[in-house]
Amino acid sequence: MKPKFKLLTKGMVFIALMLLVFVGGWYFGLRGNSKHSFAYSKLLSPYLAKEALQLKLSQCDLKEVCAFKKNEVNIPDYSEPVILDFAFDPAIQTASEELLEHYKPDLGVMVAMDASTGRILAMASQNRSFPSITGNPVLDVTYPSASVFKVITAAAALEKDMVQPNSQISYQGRNHTLYKSQLKEKVSGWKRMATLKEAFAKSINTVFGRLGVFFIGKEQVKSVSNRFWFNEKIPAEFPVINSRSANPTNEYELAEMASGYTQENAMSVLHGAMIGAAIANDGQMMEPYFLNAAYLKSGKTIYRSEPQVLATVVSPETAFELRTLMQETVAKGTSRKSFRGFFKGDFKGLEVGGKTGSLTDNVLHGKVDWFVGFAQAHGRKIAVSVLTVNKKFWTVKSSYLARKTIETAFSVKKVALK
Repeated sequence: MKPKFKLLTKGMVFIALMLLVFVGGWYFGLRGNSKHSFAYSKLLSPYLAKEALQLKLSQCDLKEVCAFKKNEVNIPDYSEPVILDFAFDPAIQTASEELLEHYKPDLGVMVAMDASTGRILAMASQNRSFPSITGNPVLDVTYPSASVFKVITAAAALEKDMVQPNSQISYQGRNHTLYKSQLKEKVSGWKRMATLKEAFAKSINTVFGRLGVFFIGKEQVKSVSNRFWFNEKIPAEFPVINSRSANPTNEYELAEMASGYTQENAMSVLHGAMIGAAIANDGQMMEPYFLNAAYLKSGKTIYRSEPQVLATVVSPETAFELRTLMQETVAKGTSRKSFRGFFKGDFKGLEVGGKTGSLTDNVLHGKVDWFVGFAQAHGRKIAVSVLTVNKKFWTVKSSYLARKTIETAFSVKKVALK
């Protein structure tokens, strides 16, 4: 009996060891395999998922929290207050608030984002003249995206490989008009030529309208806009209104969509930062996060953020070409005046690009002015999205506010740029 007992015992030990090896290998394999890291964190993490936290926070009065006047909130499921640890960079957040206070636009909204991680470095707004906006101007409102949508059209055109940044495109008429007579397939009359890079930098509507109609087509423009997360829910700790892209029913509406000359393309300022960040990040759009963590007042952590890829919006090669177009905007295009003298001294080695946009908002009855862009050096990538809306008088351009934000972001951190 004893030999059989020993044999049985050895067999059980062997099986137990094999199970331990198998389970351990599975456990560490999930942790070490990037393809499964998201599944691992969802299944085994002791913290709330971002979606669950958003659902809980949506049940609360977030007016003061989203204005960052307090970081303590009462959530019905917990018997004690929850402390929100915001991820903002104090220097960039303070600078953004001070810029809006100093220049006093009728409405000013600013977001800065770490392009590599999705961390929201700053989120500031000031509303002086639009009582219809009762929520947070960053999270609760969309605005006509205007010519910023040309980023989407350019991405679609570059992906089809029918044009390159230096490709010559014929058009007729003025740069910032868009008439049906300018959309005939054969260009006649006052014929002009521009490269894609020049048309992007100077925001030539007719060129982008013609790209949409004759080069790309509705389905591709719409598909790429969805890939850039228009018409999709943005995952964040706080509820964010969806951006939307147009659904054209004829060629002229498609030209309006592709050039941004329409009210039907609309986006949030947060989404603008995500677009700029994805281009800086070689086509990888990261989930935005406002919080490092959330924990009970007694000290228990209930949520902890971690960088997550939201989508691959374009290939690294297309992202590089888009950055080339956006750099041309800053160097020779619509935001050159705002960045005049910028690339000297401490910022000589900084790579900066962007896209401007302007259009009258038919809901707010004010002139919308956008700058969506990026700045990077030595591996550090920052995206900036700035919107101002004014009824009559301009106090500052959004591109200038973006420039000052970039200066703060890179000077405060003392990044070696030389």
